[in-house]
Amino acid sequence: MMTAMVIGMLTAIAVWWFLVQRLRAKPWTEHGVIPASQDDFTSSAPKVGLWAFLAVVSSLFLIFTGAYTMRMGFAHSGPMQAWVPVDEPALLWLNTVGLVLASVAMQLAYQAALRHDFAAVRRFFTGAGVLSVLFLLGQLWAWQLLSATGLYTAASPAWTFFLLLTAVHGLHLLGGLFVLARATARIWRGADANDRAGAERIRLGVELCTVYWHFLLVVWIGVFWLLLST
Repeated sequence: MMTAMVIGMLTAIAVWWFLVQRLRAKPWTEHGVIPASQDDFTSSAPKVGLWAFLAVVSSLFLIFTGAYTMRMGFAHSGPMQAWVPVDEPALLWLNTVGLVLASVAMQLAYQAALRHDFAAVRRFFTGAGVLSVLFLLGQLWAWQLLSATGLYTAASPAWTFFLLLTAVHGLHLLGGLFVLARATARIWRGADANDRAGAERIRLGVELCTVYWHFLLVVWIGVFWLLLST
């Protein structure tokens, strides 16, 4: 239950940060932009969709966390399989550092997009993608290291939860990489950067990817803390 509260608090902080950034924006200072224009509605719709999706994903991980905590509480009662904690490999720390760096690269790409420095956006976006792929490969390697010990089987509840939590998080990151690859290809073509509307589409895409990567980092830190604490 405490872990669920921690993840919920971290998610709330991320939402608060996003709202603060929106409140700091001053659209009335931008010449030629009508706040209630169709362009403003079009750019806001993907953001609303993303945050609705993040709310669903947050609920999913909170449910998993609650199930994990409840199952661990019945570790030595009844006919259930005994709870044998998973000895997490040190590789997970290295993977976490990689995901942190990917999130930092995303933030730098977003800041570059605000400056219309699309050369820097390409560099940071590509770097974030490479670091994210390395994170996923590192997670698979961690699975292999633990499986090779022979200490964990499919009947082990702690091992099953370890696979479930890391796999679901990895699948969400993999989906993000698909969107990131499409956005990166568009940025490398550079055609959209030649006009104002195209540059705005690039900026919006970078912003959405940045928010998503920050969210996945927060979720992973919560999951990693849960695994380490039990």
